[in-house]
Amino acid sequence: MRPPVLRTWLLVSTIATALAAAAQAQQAGGIEGFTTLFISPCGEPFRGRADEPYPVVFWFNQTDANHDGAIDLAEFRTDARGFFDVLDRDHNGYLDGTEIHLYETKMIPDALHIERFGEIAGLIFVQTGPSGPVGTAKEPSRPRARPLQGAAPYNLLTESEPVTAADADLNGRITLVEFLAAADRRFQRLNVNGDGRLKLSDLPKTQAQIVMEAQAKRRRG
Repeated sequence: MRPPVLRTWLLVSTIATALAAAAQAQQAGGIEGFTTLFISPCGEPFRGRADEPYPVVFWFNQTDANHDGAIDLAEFRTDARGFFDVLDRDHNGYLDGTEIHLYETKMIPDALHIERFGEIAGLIFVQTGPSGPVGTAKEPSRPRARPLQGAAPYNLLTESEPVTAADADLNGRITLVEFLAAADRRFQRLNVNGDGRLKLSDLPKTQAQIVMEAQAKRRRG
């Protein structure tokens, strides 16, 4: 199993390879040959190859600091704090427009700018949702498939941009307080049984994982 990407390497590597990333992706079907993408609840990208488990495993192992098979709120917040520190390049305690732009264009371009990339751009992810206002007993709302945008197919909570989603006051700057508050909300949403522990087997599958597992099953069958 490939170990999780070191965060310091993540920032340096994405900047150093920015100019060549699009060309490499067109040839390899993903960034630097990776074919699967998972974006953690706080927005950190994890990538894997076809012969590796879906990279939610890499995030889980990184976040489960005491390796007891579950992530508690403290570990979840520590994970978010660590990624915030990676994004906060000038270490001034908040993320500004430049840092957010760097994140979107250099760290997750294959999610937000799929037109520049190869194989993954051909996948259309949809999620079933209500077709409109809540229906009546006689005419309930009928489900419809709606496209998932941006990072939504690759994260557990289908957020199209997890970093900017933490901007609670919508002022274009994200403080550490806002980032951790978003982590708290996300933990509660994922902790559906209310026991304060997230186990890998209990986490929802991303839409990308569902599609890719279905494709692999068809190939085997």
